[in-house]
Amino acid sequence: MKPSTKPERLRDLTALPPALRWAALIYLAHILVQGKIALSQITATAALFVLAWAIARGDVRPSFHILYYPLALYGIASTISSLTATTHIHFFGEGMLWIKMLVFPTALILFREVRGLKELAFKAQVVFAVAIASYGLFQFFALDRRELENRITGPTTHVMTFSGLLLPMSLLLLVMTAYRRKAWLAAATSVISLALLLTFTRSVWLGWAVAVFMLLAVTRPRWLTYATAILLLFAVMMPMDLFGRLASSFDSKQSSNLDRIRMAEAGWEIIRDHPVLGVGPANVKEIYPLYRKEDAPRFRTPHLHNNVIQIWAERGIVALMAYLILLALFARECIRGWRGPAREFARGGLAALAGLTCAGLFEFNFGDAEVFYLTLELFALVIAYLESAAEPASNEPAPAPVPTSPAALPALP
Repeated sequence: MKPSTKPERLRDLTALPPALRWAALIYLAHILVQGKIALSQITATAALFVLAWAIARGDVRPSFHILYYPLALYGIASTISSLTATTHIHFFGEGMLWIKMLVFPTALILFREVRGLKELAFKAQVVFAVAIASYGLFQFFALDRRELENRITGPTTHVMTFSGLLLPMSLLLLVMTAYRRKAWLAAATSVISLALLLTFTRSVWLGWAVAVFMLLAVTRPRWLTYATAILLLFAVMMPMDLFGRLASSFDSKQSSNLDRIRMAEAGWEIIRDHPVLGVGPANVKEIYPLYRKEDAPRFRTPHLHNNVIQIWAERGIVALMAYLILLALFARECIRGWRGPAREFARGGLAALAGLTCAGLFEFNFGDAEVFYLTLELFALVIAYLESAAEPASNEPAPAPVPTSPAALPALP
């Protein structure tokens, strides 16, 4: 069988045609500015169109991945839901959804075609995460933003966006540190994880803990007892404001907890009335007062603080299935590479997926544009590492053909 020629297509950044080189550079710039949604969207869109120009010139070939299917299905279902909704306040936004989703094939094609770009992209993601985490720590310690009503947000506009950006990178780098044992990775992980803790965001705390315990259960089950003891000791010893925030998670009458319960109940009522196409993107905010319970703390809410309920109520059952298939297919890619040469990316990717999915049961992080971009970019980065680790190097000799016919076998003495 002829060996794969894919590695031979890889080209160094300096040797690329201008259009492809600019697409790669703009994409790297996008990673560094993704904390600001306007700059993030501008640079992501620019990278997409410059890459399309490079494809039209024949400088690069488009390539396929199975994750394209659920992304396309999610986009189609969302667009149909928007068109059939009674109000079209978010119709333009659904056009931008397609641009945002195309960041996945843009990143994956660039990683496949440009030598060393995935390494640069990984380092850029680390630099970005450490930078925003450091700014968040500055807000906490220097600007004294320690009140629950005035939590740290880093360069973003909301604490949920900030914590959503920190969560997957904290988990990915935690796994990378365990496998590579590099001081700079350990330092980056510590800074990002500390900032994540100080956001006082319980959903990401839970997502982080679930992901870590999942990894331990699969890879080091004997460590679960020690990890549980350490977690309990940490909870007991943490400062009172952090402990109080943690303890409030179990109070169903606490305002934000009750609000989420009431939003879930209203969401299921909306789904019961609109199960197929939903009420249309961005229309939950307008229709929620018709379904809310009388004791719900908020009269109006922008979303239902749960990925599953929000997507189904807003965009319909097909969009929900597309979301679940996307997660399942990425998990399958990570499981396939679980024991391979790039196992740290497979396990780190699965940890990030578990953390985001768990946190998404209490927050609509899949609908947060900044977190949505980062999620798809990490998916592309992990898949690119798994693919490159599974391919033979371009300078390896082709494997010797295996004789299959009796005539080709050597005679036995």
